[in-house]
Amino acid sequence: MSPVLNAIVGQWQVNGILTISQGQPLRFTTPQNTSYSFGGGQTPDVNGQDPRISNRTIDRWFDTSVFSQPKDFTFGNMARSIASLRNPGARVLDFSVFKEFHFKERAHIELRGEAFNFTNTPLFGNPGTTINTPTFGVVTSQENAPRQVQLGLKIYF
Repeated sequence: MSPVLNAIVGQWQVNGILTISQGQPLRFTTPQNTSYSFGGGQTPDVNGQDPRISNRTIDRWFDTSVFSQPKDFTFGNMARSIASLRNPGARVLDFSVFKEFHFKERAHIELRGEAFNFTNTPLFGNPGTTINTPTFGVVTSQENAPRQVQLGLKIYF
């Protein structure tokens, strides 16, 4: 290539890291332990209905009416978690592009641009899993930062 064309289209590098993960099962608890036991904890009672909803939002991650406080001196009829109810999981793309400009045999410049969370996809926190609380079934946090872009210039000599 000619030096001018090489300066424009040559020596480019592109990198990316894509993270895709399924969320972990949610663990449900009660606000107070009315089993009066000295170990473990108390899980909620469930009425047998599926708590998953088809149109979930951060304000309503699952059907909260399925859960209730167990009676005194009982542990609750629910397992520690429900496999079908999971936290949001992760879908994040980090991206970078590099360009080298050679001036002499031993001297060159590297221009780099990096974007973390390139698609600006939010990674939501877990919904509230303590029954009978204001945040039960509601996502109230975000676990990642918004898109961050940085540019760098390195001079090698």
